[in-house]
Amino acid sequence: MKKYKKIYIEITNKCNLNCSFCSKIKRPKREMNLNEFKEILNKIHNYTDYIYLHIKGEPLLNNNIIDMINEAAKYNLKVNLTTNGMLFSKYAKELGKCKNLNKINFSLHCENNKENYFADIFNNVKYLDKKTTVIYRIWTLNNNELDKKSTEIVEKIKEAYNLSTETVDRIKKDNNIKISSTTYVDKDNEFKWPEITNHKSCGYCYALKTHIGILVDGTVVPCCLDGEGIINLGNIFNSNLEEIISSERYQTLKKSFQDRNPSEELCKSCTFKERFR
Repeated sequence: MKKYKKIYIEITNKCNLNCSFCSKIKRPKREMNLNEFKEILNKIHNYTDYIYLHIKGEPLLNNNIIDMINEAAKYNLKVNLTTNGMLFSKYAKELGKCKNLNKINFSLHCENNKENYFADIFNNVKYLDKKTTVIYRIWTLNNNELDKKSTEIVEKIKEAYNLSTETVDRIKKDNNIKISSTTYVDKDNEFKWPEITNHKSCGYCYALKTHIGILVDGTVVPCCLDGEGIINLGNIFNSNLEEIISSERYQTLKKSFQDRNPSEELCKSCTFKERFR
């Protein structure tokens, strides 16, 4: 049986922000209900040990988020979340009781005007289980350089965690810096969401090898960057995962990645795969 390192499950494609760096969602706005989520878990739990509750959208907008994490625990699945943090204070204490919450990524580079935004996050991470990894993301760099806003974010982290000048210098210079026993700062250049363009390139991709994604309507896609479901490999609500994996389109794409010559137009246009050269 195929075993993935992770499976992305988009529990909502709604978002409470409208950041300029994030591609606009063209699909109908939808929220996965608890019964649909349970059906997905029943069909995918033997294929991975880790699920990520996002592709597009803000997962904390789904009112069933805590129940969903607890349902995943019944299958011994560890859960990773990526959030803009706007609603984190609302759920922090409940999330802290979820022993299978493996990691939570805070996209601190999100564009918002919330008063006390950083304080709300920094003051509430204390409620998380001590085994939960916290990652503060700054993913809007240009040529690995911090702009004014990114520098201000680093200063906010410095103040909250009373970091030394040496640690701050490391954050500014390097990536994935540990600032406490379970807390990291992760920096990266802004990436472009793929779309079909005239830009074509060959290359390798880990999609279908280490992960797949499931959109909010059940559409199975190769990776978390196919936010519009352009590469529709099947629907998890209409079939089981083994049938989808065995499909011609899935197998053709998988082999094309191995041959470093993607078969799908979206993958040919995607620049993210250039990171795996």
